Amino acid sequence: MKTKMIGVALGVAGVVLWFMPMAKVGINVYVAGREVGNISYILVVCSLAYAIFSFFELHKLRVIAATVSTAISLLFLTEAWSNAAWGLYGLGIVSIASWIAAATCWDAAKDSVQDTQG
Repeated sequence: MKTKMIGVALGVAGVVLWFMPMAKVGINVYVAGREVGNISYILVVCSLAYAIFSFFELHKLRVIAATVSTAISLLFLTEAWSNAAWGLYGLGIVSIASWIAAATCWDAAKDSVQDTQG
C-alpha cells in the first residue's frame, strides 16, 4: 500500500512538473512542457501512465513508463544544457526516482512469487 501511494505521488509529481518552466529562451522568458515540442506530450503521458500503473501495481509497465520518461527527460536536459530551468531538473529527478521505485517493486514482486512457488 505504501509503495502504491509513493508511485502514484511520483507520477502526479511528473505531471505537475511538466507544466513548470523547462528551459530559458530569453531574458526572464521560460517555456513549459506544452511549448517545448510534441515529444513532451509523450513525457506527460508517461508520467500519467506511471501513476495509473502504480495504482494497479503493474510493475513491468511502470518500469517501461519510467524508462521512457527518464530517457526523454535526459534528452531534454542534454538539449537545453545551460538553459535548463528548475522544472526540467525536477522532472529528471522524479523520473529517475520513478524508475528506481518501479524496478525495486518489480524485483520484490518477482522474489515474492519465487518464494511462494519454491
